[in-house]
Amino acid sequence: MGLVLTIIISVLLVGVAFAKILQAKQLVDELKDKDSDYITRAEIKTNALGLLVYMVAMFALLIAQMVCWSKYMLPSAASVHGEEIDTLLDVTNILILFVFFITQFLLFWFGYKYYFRKGRKAYWFPHNNSLEMAWTIVPAAVLILLITYGMSTWGKIMNPEDEPDVHIEFVSEQFKWTARYAGKDNKLGEASFSLYGKNALGIATKKSILERLEECQKMVSDSGTLNEFYQKEFKVPHNDLRNALKYYESINENGDTIIAFKGLRADSAIYELLIAQDWNRQENLDVVENSLRNYKANILRLKRMLKDYEQSPQKYDNGKDDIVLNGNRIKLPKGKKIKFQFRSKDVIHSAYFPHFRAQMNTVPGMKTFFTFEPKETNQEFFDKVVEEGKVYMHIIRDEEGNILSKEERPGTTGYVLICNKICGASHYNMKMFIDVVEPEEFNQYLKDLTFGNDEKQIPVSVFEND
Repeated sequence: MGLVLTIIISVLLVGVAFAKILQAKQLVDELKDKDSDYITRAEIKTNALGLLVYMVAMFALLIAQMVCWSKYMLPSAASVHGEEIDTLLDVTNILILFVFFITQFLLFWFGYKYYFRKGRKAYWFPHNNSLEMAWTIVPAAVLILLITYGMSTWGKIMNPEDEPDVHIEFVSEQFKWTARYAGKDNKLGEASFSLYGKNALGIATKKSILERLEECQKMVSDSGTLNEFYQKEFKVPHNDLRNALKYYESINENGDTIIAFKGLRADSAIYELLIAQDWNRQENLDVVENSLRNYKANILRLKRMLKDYEQSPQKYDNGKDDIVLNGNRIKLPKGKKIKFQFRSKDVIHSAYFPHFRAQMNTVPGMKTFFTFEPKETNQEFFDKVVEEGKVYMHIIRDEEGNILSKEERPGTTGYVLICNKICGASHYNMKMFIDVVEPEEFNQYLKDLTFGNDEKQIPVSVFEND
């Protein structure tokens, strides 16, 4: 850092000094009644030399920045495919820097070599087939190689040759992640947004479908009216919908909001509208009507799911032994292929694992995934960061600058899952910590989860008696 600041200050000082010299020369020329706009051959040569000085300063500053700031870059990847991604990134950066240095050198060198001299004439190249082919074919060939290498790495992540050893699902929801392990069958159960309610992740089993269907049918019948639905949904004490809205308005004005809204579902759209001070009555009517329409549509979807269950019961039964984790820390086995599946309950999020060089968008209404293999435990990664001399979040130092050991640190961070999109005011809280452990420790961890022995996580079997 000190070297970079020194170089920057030096360049600024040289620039200021050069500007002052030019200003002084201009004043001297004016005193001699010399045309200040006239540029002598000596001045042209000086400007040309200035280009070379600027080029050297620019290259020196760039190299100094690369050296000084390299310790703040990510350490080497902690996954198998991450090594290939790092290689691709390194090759790309090397090519970019190579082209940059060559082109910039030629630009400034030609500016110096071919500065104006009396009697010199420019020679124009209107066209050159060899030159055109060179700067077209060479970049195209390089790009094809880079893309081919990148697509090969992408294929290994998305379509692995072998069946993954572990299946895990992450469900995003502002501002948290919820993890679900596949059970003994190593298959994640089906899930659907139609099952959201008491079943927070919408995991589909026959029991969950029937329970959700019954819940929806209680809210609305085939002959239900808008007013009847409103009374069931929001516990309205009046028969007339508009009078009910006036009632809530008067309650709101009287400051008895908590009592008035006690019967409202906190996740309902109209709840937010009713507690607002300046809500629009017609908009509320539209929301209620739309909610009723959604319930009816959901009933049809659930009935179709029941028919599908009769034809393919196995894919729904896969969810019976799945384990949902409460908390923000999970464990993964070292050296095993793991398939991450992603869903979103609200908006688009981005699941980013910086240590593993992996990122995938979580999209409402669809599933996304990738496969990877962690190659280092948390402690092994920590030791590597220290060895590489990286300044990283895993490195905690005392007041004297000494690196604290894992045991001396206040807690442990481990690997991390974060959202790589700005998804709201509490975006910084949307993270989950990951511990990579040896396979034996991971197997014991799964056994503990199955029997509910991990008090910190409080794992819950989705439907124990299904």
